[in-house]
Amino acid sequence: MAELHLLGTILGCSDFKEPSGLFCKWKIATGESYDWQTLGGEVSGCTQVDALGGEGTDGVWDHPIDSHFIIPSMIGWPRMRVEVWSRDSGESNTLCGYGFCNIPTSPGLHDIDIATWVPCGGIHERLCSFFLGMKPHLKDPSIVAHTRPGESRFGLKCESSGVVYLQIEVITSNLEAQGVCC
Repeated sequence: MAELHLLGTILGCSDFKEPSGLFCKWKIATGESYDWQTLGGEVSGCTQVDALGGEGTDGVWDHPIDSHFIIPSMIGWPRMRVEVWSRDSGESNTLCGYGFCNIPTSPGLHDIDIATWVPCGGIHERLCSFFLGMKPHLKDPSIVAHTRPGESRFGLKCESSGVVYLQIEVITSNLEAQGVCC
């Protein structure tokens, strides 16, 4: 059986409007209907809260990633989904951005910049955001990475928010059994 091992780090972020208190929730999403199995490690998690120096400065998380999968087929290859949140002094969390990237299929070390975006919503959501600080967010964030057949972000109004930096080592084993040559 073919295997995939992912070792890496969520390095940090930059270009977010929020001045401090950023943290990242992450998940390695595979196609749910394709029988990918986790052999070890974590497939989701959350970084610590980072205190930035000011708007536009880099945040540092250095959060480790270590996941090991059995690959039944090349269909459903994993994607990394991220959600960046801001925590204020009152311990309230506010959405700062959603993003995703495809995990590279070629073995080796990869540096990936994940562009993030936030939903804008309609006039009601924009007024709530302006007066109450309640930003719109997705009811089901799984559509960010499009891992289910028929899912799509098409039609969402959104704006860019910042960048999350990921460094990941992809290790594959026995992919020849799936008919793939790397």
